Amino acid sequence: MRIWQLGGGAMAWVLATVLGAVTVWVGLRPVLNTALPDRAIPLSASDLRRLSPAPAPPVVTPSPSPTLSVTPSSSPSPPAVRESAAAPVPTAARSSAPTREAGPAAPKQSVVNGWTATETNGKVTYVRSFKVDGGQAVIQIVDQVVSLVSATPATGFATDTAQPSPERLVVRFTGGGRAYTIDALWFNNGPFHEVTES
Repeated sequence: MRIWQLGGGAMAWVLATVLGAVTVWVGLRPVLNTALPDRAIPLSASDLRRLSPAPAPPVVTPSPSPTLSVTPSSSPSPPAVRESAAAPVPTAARSSAPTREAGPAAPKQSVVNGWTATETNGKVTYVRSFKVDGGQAVIQIVDQVVSLVSATPATGFATDTAQPSPERLVVRFTGGGRAYTIDALWFNNGPFHEVTES
């Protein structure tokens, strides 16, 4: 009878221990599942492609520079020097940007005493158009020399030009008893003009 009582007590203790262990396991299992990496939720194939790192670009190694080899010679003449053929440059290393050639400088323009001054490569050209009732004339000055570009008389007028010196030009439109004179010259290191009617 005593053995039965001892056996029943041990059995009750074993049952209580097993029941406590099962209760603890059931309560802690969700926490343990999230903490262990091998129990993580499996990823789909699209998730794996999205999370995988991008492939690294191919590495282009520069071509070796040409090497020189010297062949010894027993004669007193200088040694022969031979250059090995250089390997072709990879396409990726070549520059694809077009080279820009330096062209002439852009002309600079300004207005001097009513004349349009255009400077190109250090040389200044002065041009002015004159319009009067007798017609229209275009005159230019380059290197202090005055010259006529064009002269167009109005209806009933005639054109007459005179150049007393390289620095002076006179254009006259005459007709109907009237005369219009355009006197252009290089004066005081600059262009000068005078328009008169008679």
